[in-house]
Amino acid sequence: MIHDNCEIKWVCLSVWSPPAVQEPLANFLVEQTERGVQLEGEWITAFCREGQEAEACLQQLDHYYRGLQELHPTLPELKVTQKILPDEDWSETWKSFFRPLVIGEKIVIKPSWEPLEPQPRQVIIEIDPGRAFGTGKHPSTALCLKILELILSGSPGKRIASIASVLDVGTGSGILGIAAARLGARRVLGLDIDPEVLKTAEANLRRNGVEGIMAVSNLPLHLLKETYDLVIANLTALIIQQMAASLSRSVSLHGWLVLSGLVNEEMEEVVKSFQAYYFEPVDSWAMDEWRAILLRRKGQ
Repeated sequence: MIHDNCEIKWVCLSVWSPPAVQEPLANFLVEQTERGVQLEGEWITAFCREGQEAEACLQQLDHYYRGLQELHPTLPELKVTQKILPDEDWSETWKSFFRPLVIGEKIVIKPSWEPLEPQPRQVIIEIDPGRAFGTGKHPSTALCLKILELILSGSPGKRIASIASVLDVGTGSGILGIAAARLGARRVLGLDIDPEVLKTAEANLRRNGVEGIMAVSNLPLHLLKETYDLVIANLTALIIQQMAASLSRSVSLHGWLVLSGLVNEEMEEVVKSFQAYYFEPVDSWAMDEWRAILLRRKGQ
């Protein structure tokens, strides 16, 4: 790639991220660079053009991280390493990080550019994340997908047969709502506040042929009038606790609530936030340091 006879170089930014803020940090870097990111352990890798773009990204990252430190006072100082890369179109190279991924017993997440011959009983979900967060690779998303498979299409002894409607709060790429629709839900709504993210989700709905079942909206959760049999919130512990009242109101009587994006030490406080709204924990799952929990509304 040559411009004005000068080689354009790329900067690889590796950001160390504690589990509690990895998802918002990854989402922030996707939005800043308008490219995908790579998640490996506690490190997030993003790519910027050398010079003004990289400098602006680092400046915004520092500002954003300071805001996270105000919300999470125990966060250590920001750790970022930089590496200059040879000339290459890294806006396309990030796609090499996203390969078909098998989750649970039947779900397979794949990007549109990867050919894949489906196997019997497999549910193929085709996702292009664009600027949205959600490829299934992050443990918090993978946990939600496994739970959806279990409660929507698991064995008769474990399947929750009464689930007809699903609400996905913070839908991102739409991956969880699409999975719910493909696994048998009859009505799905995905909420997100970012209009660009919603465009990505809408494209993914069409790509997977579920636009007749799932819709997306930027309607604030607290203005939502309908209730749903199953509500999913794959966010952060702090945001989930702040939205506890609105999330609770959106669950139908005797409905279910899946909360993900948590780490072990946050579980107890999150559960307490929902006990005040007549929810009780039913089960929880772990992947690496991440946790997801299933709660059910009790009869009042």
